[in-house]
Amino acid sequence: MKILLDEQVPEPVIDPLNHLLRWHQIDHVQRIGWKGKKDFKLLPDLAARGYEVLVTADVNQLHDQAECKLIKKYGFHHVRFEQSGKGVMAAGGAIATVIAGLTAVVPVLEKADGQRIVLLKSVRCGPAQYVLCDPKEQPPAYWPGRAGDLPPRQRRRPGVNDPAVS
Repeated sequence: MKILLDEQVPEPVIDPLNHLLRWHQIDHVQRIGWKGKKDFKLLPDLAARGYEVLVTADVNQLHDQAECKLIKKYGFHHVRFEQSGKGVMAAGGAIATVIAGLTAVVPVLEKADGQRIVLLKSVRCGPAQYVLCDPKEQPPAYWPGRAGDLPPRQRRRPGVNDPAVS
């Protein structure tokens, strides 16, 4: 499949996608000289060049009747995601969302018997993405030197039934 990433998609996503989806052609509007191209020209041009998938964070495209008509007319898959936050966290979330989402949905789109409209679920960067533990204050069950250390065969896996990590 030929996949075009719109300008809201961070360019650094291309290398990991090329590795993970190596049997597909992935381009970015910046790299093919289309950055800043208005949607009314972009949508027909991407179809004319044989792109089968557009990936964008431009959620307004589906709220504009004229743009929706073009998307329907040209029949390419429309994959969108919502960006949230600012700066590095927004870019990290967008990159993670696009990589995780496209690697999951592209095999489905390959088998689709017609056009599909896709909303990728967002990966949000921030405190909800990790568990932090200070082993001096609250050592997990597997931590060396913890009072009441379990014998090796009875140790639990980190994060499983471990109050310090939950």
